[in-house]
Amino acid sequence: MPLDAIFITELVRELDERLTGSRIDRVHQPEKDTVVLALRGNGGGGKLLLCFGSGSARACLTAASYENPSQPPMFCMLLRKHLLGARVTGVTQPEGERMLLLHLAAFDELGESVEKTLAVELLGRNANLILVDGSGHIVDAARRVDGEMSPLRQLLPGLLYRLPPKPAPGKFSGLSPLIRREMEWRGLPPVPESLEGMERTPTMLVEDGRPVDFTFMPILQYGPGTESVSYPGWSALLEAFYAEKDRAEHLKSRARTLTKLVRSAKNRAERKLALRMQELAATEDRETDKRRGDLITANIWRIKPGADSVTVEDFYEPDGPRVNVPLDPRKSPARNAAAYYRSYTKKKTAREHLTALIGENRTEAEYLSSVAVELDRAQTQSDLDAIRQELVRAGYVREQKGKGRQREKAAQPLRFVTGAGLEVLVGRNNLQNDELTFHTARRTDLWLHAQKLHGAHVILRCQGAEPDEKSVYEAACLAAFYSEGGQAGRVAVDVTQARFVKKQKGARPGMVLYTDQRTVMAEPKKEI
Repeated sequence: MPLDAIFITELVRELDERLTGSRIDRVHQPEKDTVVLALRGNGGGGKLLLCFGSGSARACLTAASYENPSQPPMFCMLLRKHLLGARVTGVTQPEGERMLLLHLAAFDELGESVEKTLAVELLGRNANLILVDGSGHIVDAARRVDGEMSPLRQLLPGLLYRLPPKPAPGKFSGLSPLIRREMEWRGLPPVPESLEGMERTPTMLVEDGRPVDFTFMPILQYGPGTESVSYPGWSALLEAFYAEKDRAEHLKSRARTLTKLVRSAKNRAERKLALRMQELAATEDRETDKRRGDLITANIWRIKPGADSVTVEDFYEPDGPRVNVPLDPRKSPARNAAAYYRSYTKKKTAREHLTALIGENRTEAEYLSSVAVELDRAQTQSDLDAIRQELVRAGYVREQKGKGRQREKAAQPLRFVTGAGLEVLVGRNNLQNDELTFHTARRTDLWLHAQKLHGAHVILRCQGAEPDEKSVYEAACLAAFYSEGGQAGRVAVDVTQARFVKKQKGARPGMVLYTDQRTVMAEPKKEI
């Protein structure tokens, strides 16, 4: 992310204005790479978030609440010892550096006033938080760096604190690659001086409703597909961006857990299916066993004891060809015939049983594939909660007992309106698909679903009238977009009235049968 020197310059100005004169009231370390300072007084203050994690390094004022560990980490205890009660005398930025310095007036063990500095280095993978005393020596660092880790710069207690190494001559580190590309796109020289006089505005880049980047100026290089959204402050921008980023990462993590579970269950069902298909194939010669038993019985008088085969006329064939029937020489002719009959009966019974099991395995694999599609489409925590609850009902996940986290309110179906003003409802998951199809939809409403693909049930509310074809097409495009074929060019979508959609007894959520359909070729375009 472009948390470059120019962005930090503006951020430091804001923090200096807000924090100077306030005192540190509390120090917490909710995560190993996150420290929160609670400040009060002088009409300013608030909570200062200092994050030094790789990929999420930042310093900003925050209104969020964080859950603290029962036992504070050692670095947190050290910060409390040195910083509680300290007054912020200023926030500065070394020229051109991706870091800020929090200057503090604190007290030592004897109650004497001393100066301390909290260096917040926002250097990507090398981000760090370092406490420095008044003489410029390191008290401690969140991430200690010894000589083996870096021969150029060590960060250890007692060593003199030095700023990060300067970039090589001719290489300017104050601008992010995003801004360099923007300067080139606008036809401006990509040097710091070209930014002087430009209005600097906290800007978030939003694509398809989701934040993708942030910077200190509107970005034009991506065209109309990416929107530049202005924020009232630099901390507000960082808070909003990372709140959404953290939410998305948490959602992705939760979805990954469920996806792994569903994938394992699906693989297990497919392995069972393949094994039972092999077993079913082994029953294909059952009629041959019955025929051999009949041929032995019809020719039992001519079979000599101890024979390992007999050649007889096959009366099942019109021309009566002579065939060889294998025998077990240890058995009498009658027992050989009985053995073939038993094999026939066993294979016939196995076939009937295997056919039912194979049907169940196929249904299970299809159902789990549909759940995997749901997980790909999940956009909120409530979507994941609904899918988890569906898997609980299906027996794939155990119900979580105890108080735990309060479940979010179930999300409503996606709602759209066609150009003609007709309402279209789209199910977010299989349970919601069933609810829409069998409880929400009226008998004459149109029901749409991507043909032979997993996806959402879509209901076009017709208000008892015949809908216009454009509305039907728009609803079909939604059914295509919210399906397994959402990335395809064209998708076949079946359309029928809701009254023609049925559910078999015991069928899995979202799995239905339907008749009287017609097919519409639709384009799964997000614009529609």
